[in-house]
Amino acid sequence: MDLIKHKFLLLPLFVILISFCLDKLILLENVHTYFSKSLSDINYIQKNKLFSDLKEYLSQPNRDKVLVYFGNSRALLFDNEYIQKKYPGWVMFNFSVPGGKSDYTLQWMEKFAKDGVKPDFILFDHSVELYNSSATLKVDETLTNGLDVLFVLKHFNLFSTDEISTLIAKRMFRTYQYRPKLETILARSKKKESFLYPYRELRNNLMERLDKGKGSAITPGTHQAVLPLELLKKSALGDFHSYLVPFRFSENALSFLDQSIDLSKRLGVPSAVIWVRLSLPYMDHIRNKQVSVEEGRMNTVYAEWLPKISEYNKSKSVPLWNMNDDADYHCDEFSDAGHMSPSCYNDYTNYIMDRVSRSTKEL
Repeated sequence: MDLIKHKFLLLPLFVILISFCLDKLILLENVHTYFSKSLSDINYIQKNKLFSDLKEYLSQPNRDKVLVYFGNSRALLFDNEYIQKKYPGWVMFNFSVPGGKSDYTLQWMEKFAKDGVKPDFILFDHSVELYNSSATLKVDETLTNGLDVLFVLKHFNLFSTDEISTLIAKRMFRTYQYRPKLETILARSKKKESFLYPYRELRNNLMERLDKGKGSAITPGTHQAVLPLELLKKSALGDFHSYLVPFRFSENALSFLDQSIDLSKRLGVPSAVIWVRLSLPYMDHIRNKQVSVEEGRMNTVYAEWLPKISEYNKSKSVPLWNMNDDADYHCDEFSDAGHMSPSCYNDYTNYIMDRVSRSTKEL
């Protein structure tokens, strides 16, 4: 009744409601392409169709065996034509996304368990950066593009207050995430043939290639050929300080992965965990540079992280495929400190598929 008598008190609610509605309007595909610049959200959008395609494929009587890969931007460029040619009888459904983390993996694994989706092998990512809860540069793409609000509420205790704040701010008001710039809108409005239409075509083409590649495709502009050594050293130092200094091991990240592995066991699907190859200059910092790992204690990231991860995998009886310490893997061409060049992807594929094939033959 007080609100009816004092209608001016409703004004803030109306402002929030109108802002919320406008936010959703300008994020329609043909509207937000006037100001957005990223293509990474396409990877997240496509995974919903990929899940439907996977369920349909698994129901076919004479299908190939299915490898599902849950990774991040280090696992986007696989080629199923190469896999099916060199490893006949296998196909990869790639659920890797830019910034993919173990929380996003668990969200999908819960959907797999709910719908009884049983591929023939599941590969989980073990990127060291995702286990740092104190990174200078936060990786929050799963929060802004991938996680359902209901999933976050279900696992509320595994998210920090900062992550919850990010989810609320960037998911309720996506313009806060994209930060539309008037100059970009005007430029694309005036020169649609030069800016707007090519950008829309890039997005459409990426979606088509992700569909065709069963989740794998090169995002234009994100993977150059091979970075020269001096630039690679600069990239390695920058990434090290951005993502790994200081280093605080995240038990929450491990808890998400632990639940995913338990679900794979419940489904009866064999699995492994992989630490994807990093550039030699980057690994040199990880192995040898002392960083703060807790108050009053210094250690290398390698010595702090790897023993915990190795012990965890041993306790779960799940193999750890450590590409960085494996003498049998030799391709060291990189687009930047943490991303293998496309020229390494055949070797990368062979590394994975040889182990997947051996693992499934032993069952």
